[in-house]
Amino acid sequence: MKNLKRTAIISLAIPLLCACSKVPRGIIAPHDMAMLLADLHTGEAVVDLNHSTYYNDSLRLTLKQSVYLRHGVSSEQVDSSLAWYGRNIGKYMDVYDETIEILEQRLIESGNRVAGEASLSIAGDSVDVWPNARFITVSERMPSRTLTFSFSRDNNWEPGDVYTWRVKLFNHYGVSQWMLASEYEDGTVEYMSSEITGDGRKEIIFISDSTQQAVRVFGYISASNRHGAEMYMDSIEMIRKRLDPSIYSRRYVVNKVKNFYPRTKTENESDTTSRK
Repeated sequence: MKNLKRTAIISLAIPLLCACSKVPRGIIAPHDMAMLLADLHTGEAVVDLNHSTYYNDSLRLTLKQSVYLRHGVSSEQVDSSLAWYGRNIGKYMDVYDETIEILEQRLIESGNRVAGEASLSIAGDSVDVWPNARFITVSERMPSRTLTFSFSRDNNWEPGDVYTWRVKLFNHYGVSQWMLASEYEDGTVEYMSSEITGDGRKEIIFISDSTQQAVRVFGYISASNRHGAEMYMDSIEMIRKRLDPSIYSRRYVVNKVKNFYPRTKTENESDTTSRK
């Protein structure tokens, strides 16, 4: 009788377990999607750390296609699966949580070798210095749709460092604004700003002054979305790279503000004193 009951319980549990991970035909299953995303994240890290090797879109696309081939999926299937998970955010969060677990387990399994490489990358040419959450939901329930960040200099900063702020947007309508800036020791602030439209991967690149020491990097995204809809920002990262002379000429589009923070008047200054 006990064996009969056990068999009945198992036979009932199996369909329930299958139903939890069921997705429409043609959509990549949750566990397989988590494994795929983990490999894609690893591939993006390889590109960021070996920019001279993957110096154009064709080479980067070849690397991504090799990941798809390994998993036996097509780019169309991945795109449709991402779109489906984007509309089923609860399942997407489960997949993303598993992706993080996979990446963390890989770090643990790699042991001291990865720890040593990580310590070198922090002080080296390329490192992700994003200080906040990697996934953010923007909705009308939030007190503000303007998301800000700021972090101060550490011992690894160098003049001329290049900062690339990247984010993947889902369910994004309208036109959003973002700005990336650097404050220097003399009080000068330089910034880049641009508009964001549509879904997908977006980035803004800021090249700091090679003749000054930055003391702070900060910025914001002012999100615009249609009434009643939620927008999702995923895979947020801030890649810091060392001075690259080949792109330094792009600094001509950087905006500069002197005395960004007004100083306090002394008792000898009148209220009508003008400031530059």
